[in-house]
Amino acid sequence: MYLKALELENYEKDLYFGVRLLELLNDGGSHKKSDLAAAVGLDARSVQRLLEELNKNYHRFTETDLALFEKKGNHYRLLIADQTMEQNQFLVDLIRHSLSYRVLNLLISGKARTVKELSEKLFRSESTIRRKLKELKQELLPLQLTIERGKVLFEAPESVVRMYLSVYYWRLFRGKDWPFAPLQHELVGKISQAIQQFFQVALNPIKEQRLEYLVAAHLLREVQNYSLEQNTASQKTLTNDALFQEFYHHIKATMPTYFHKQESIGNLFLNLLTREEYYHAPAITKKIHCLLAKPPFLVMDEVDAMYRLLEKKINDRTTWKKFQSLQAENYLISGHLYHRLFPMIRFNINGKAFWTKITQQQPQLAAFVTEILSDQGGSESILFGRYLSVLRRLPELTAKKVVRIFLQTDLPEFEETILKEDLRRFLMNDFQVVFGETLEDSDLCLTTSLLYEDEDVPTLAITQELRMADYFALLQLLQGFGGKSF
Repeated sequence: MYLKALELENYEKDLYFGVRLLELLNDGGSHKKSDLAAAVGLDARSVQRLLEELNKNYHRFTETDLALFEKKGNHYRLLIADQTMEQNQFLVDLIRHSLSYRVLNLLISGKARTVKELSEKLFRSESTIRRKLKELKQELLPLQLTIERGKVLFEAPESVVRMYLSVYYWRLFRGKDWPFAPLQHELVGKISQAIQQFFQVALNPIKEQRLEYLVAAHLLREVQNYSLEQNTASQKTLTNDALFQEFYHHIKATMPTYFHKQESIGNLFLNLLTREEYYHAPAITKKIHCLLAKPPFLVMDEVDAMYRLLEKKINDRTTWKKFQSLQAENYLISGHLYHRLFPMIRFNINGKAFWTKITQQQPQLAAFVTEILSDQGGSESILFGRYLSVLRRLPELTAKKVVRIFLQTDLPEFEETILKEDLRRFLMNDFQVVFGETLEDSDLCLTTSLLYEDEDVPTLAITQELRMADYFALLQLLQGFGGKSF
């Protein structure tokens, strides 16, 4: 499925556990109910209720009596395990029918503004609505959701609300649904094309969908008459900036009349600059750098200060030159602008789980990045993932697990050398590969002809030329491997 259950953990518990069960069942195998319960951390009765609820929801989704599971005794098998499109559509339907989504959708669309109105439209008690809003408060922290005399308010600045909503909808649907009705997708598509034309980029379909979500969130709030803050320092700077004025006159012709105000287009323009893909044309990039060097942004000064701190912390001329050669400047500049504009939005559009694996694999590097970002929120900052993704490219800063491979083949030495180089290249992101002299001192054995077996050393028989199936089998052997040293 396009969305991991982990992304829904703080959104709605039943939805999270339901999707978690679908993930476990997605291998197409038969699973015992008690094993599913142990895997998700619930009792068997709760799992039974969730499975029955999922089945009912599938009936609603398909408008048929088709079963979602094959049940034999206490064993369940997912009948759509090999149908990715069906799973994705079903997940969209589950999200859209969740109470959390329906509550927020009514608030965001302006169709309900009070607890009483939510209660009447959703046929739930006011106490249930209040409890749901309380549960969502942490998830919606950047919006500063409050309830005053029964009225539900987003107290965050309007500029924050617009960016957050684009992130919120993208994280839920990833382009699998258009949650901005009654906005016409055709209009948003034309605006997207005009933006790409201005920045001289041709986005891939996923990034194009992401841009459409961003544009739509701005248009939706504007048509609902939510106003941006007036006469801010950033608006004044944009008014006198040549690049923005070019953008304003270029995009204005495509925009609906209600979105012609300079502050509205200026806010959208700044939101675009938080994404690296718009730093594509050198002439435009140079102008963006000039803009972001001005107050109130001063992003270029912030990046320079971070570079000086990094150079001092790395304290190695060769490693520092490698860092500079990565050409990550615009990736980091756009991240610093995002952090300056939206420090309260502490996750990116890829979700909270995107950096989990590398953080677990490289705790020393994660601690290093947290330390250098101590003044910007540490590991909770949007910048954490960006600096982590750049610095992990430097072998000097990563602690890799050592895997000792005993290579036993009938190949000529030159071909064995090529094979070793291929293996090192394939495993270089996660492992330091050492080729052992004896089977007993190795962690695994690769061979073209098995002569003898050692129960303590996993062995993989390979073809003379490594193929995808060989690499896949190798990864399976190394799954969970902890390494011998660091």
